[in-house]
Amino acid sequence: MNSPVKTDVLIIGGGATGHVAAWEIARTGAEVAMLCTGAGASPGIAGFNVPCADPADSVELFIEDTKASGHGQGGEELTRALCEGAAKLPDYLEKLGFTFDRDPDGRLFARKSLGSSYSRVVGSGNSSGALVLKLLKEKLAGLDNFRVLSPVRAIRLITDGGKVCGAYVYSEKDKSFFNIYAKAVLLCTGGFAGIFPFTSNSKDISGDGIAMAALAGCGLIDMEFVQFEPSSAVWPPEIRGKGVITTLFYEGAVMRNGLGERFMFNYDPRGECVNKDVLSHAIEREIRAGRGTEHGGVWFDASGVDTQRLHDAYEPFVQRYARVGIDFTSEPVELANAAHTTIGGVCIDSCCRSGLTGLYVAGEAAGHIHGSNRIGGSAGSETLVFGQIAAKSILDDLDRLNLNEPEPARLLIGAAAMDESRLAKIRESEKSLTGECAGVFRDGETLKKGIRAMEALYDELCAAASFGDPEKDCLLLRTQNDTAVALALFNAALARCDSCGSHQRTDYPDPPAESYHTLVRSDNNRFTATKEANN
Repeated sequence: MNSPVKTDVLIIGGGATGHVAAWEIARTGAEVAMLCTGAGASPGIAGFNVPCADPADSVELFIEDTKASGHGQGGEELTRALCEGAAKLPDYLEKLGFTFDRDPDGRLFARKSLGSSYSRVVGSGNSSGALVLKLLKEKLAGLDNFRVLSPVRAIRLITDGGKVCGAYVYSEKDKSFFNIYAKAVLLCTGGFAGIFPFTSNSKDISGDGIAMAALAGCGLIDMEFVQFEPSSAVWPPEIRGKGVITTLFYEGAVMRNGLGERFMFNYDPRGECVNKDVLSHAIEREIRAGRGTEHGGVWFDASGVDTQRLHDAYEPFVQRYARVGIDFTSEPVELANAAHTTIGGVCIDSCCRSGLTGLYVAGEAAGHIHGSNRIGGSAGSETLVFGQIAAKSILDDLDRLNLNEPEPARLLIGAAAMDESRLAKIRESEKSLTGECAGVFRDGETLKKGIRAMEALYDELCAAASFGDPEKDCLLLRTQNDTAVALALFNAALARCDSCGSHQRTDYPDPPAESYHTLVRSDNNRFTATKEANN
């Protein structure tokens, strides 16, 4: 085991949220260490929702759209913090050196996303997330008080009397575990859609961050709300899971079933220009009715979009399909629903403080911001808005936080031997169960069976003895994390006996009579969900 590392602030997560928080904190002189195994979903951010591109738009209208899209299930203060913060993003990013696309008159060029009343998605081409990361990394590179530990993955949080004091981590390079102690810890590990068998997420995204928070004592909120991206490639295999931006529906793109029929008007008079949850439900129904494509999807047809427009504004998508022998400008492509954004997560207040002293959570790891469905483009805004908010809260609290150095509890205390093949089988079973029980449509009996099966897997993992090999032990602990998050998801989905946004129960098809949220807590290797009134 390597020697412990000490720092003022530990940031767990190397995406846009972590980098913007690191910049805001480190430039004040505080010592910051960041754990990074990849940039998560941040490089895929095409743009940022801002309510200031159209003169007729406003923060209040953005709030109204966010509430409507989320079926009124989001937290009032969190939703307002997102929308007010988003209005300030253009000025903030330009001060970092970011250059926005603008029209010939110099106004921000914005695209309209599903769920928005106005065109709000601004950025630079379709690579806004990657460009923001590049700018922030360049600025941080010049600071002696900032360091990146990579590839290093946090496995558990270290706690002491209700305070989070750091993390127990694994170095993929050295293949060893060590402790990192910090006055404050920011958890910004992204969501948990990686626990599904078909996901748009990159391979470095899983359930680690949210599981660490839950096992340390944090509540998890709205875990049943998982947004399925209705435009993820199912074919060819080389690009499976890669998404097509849905702003194209406002440009003339349409969806067709396997019979070539344009089907969305059968579900909604707005056709394809509906919220993502409505679109994903319609796609799933077409496939289940036997009207899907050869590879289990539907057709996305962009041939109605002007060819020059596709090349000018959507060239990355044109090139992606060109590389696999498909002309995106004239040929339809096979798409289906993939687990994309997890809207539920760790409970936080509007200042990104969790219920544990010293622990702050931001970005997709946090829940209760968007409600039961997310507007396209708001995920990018969320990363930057709440990264800044978390940084401010940490700086406000830092002088009052101590650097404690407790020895973390032993993580692998079981006595049952487990071989590698069994561990691989459990990982496969976790994904299979998650897809079967918590997909686009759910029902109570399937969820109950899923909970029993997943609890058995979780118990087996918790009873396992150490392999005596750090690399295998890390995989064992990460599998524990993934099954823990799956159990939190299943229990929340079972507790919500209604259909709301991205959560659809076939046995309870009606919407909730009033707004409420689910709260999941962990106790003695079990996860329980309760319903509480929204506030």
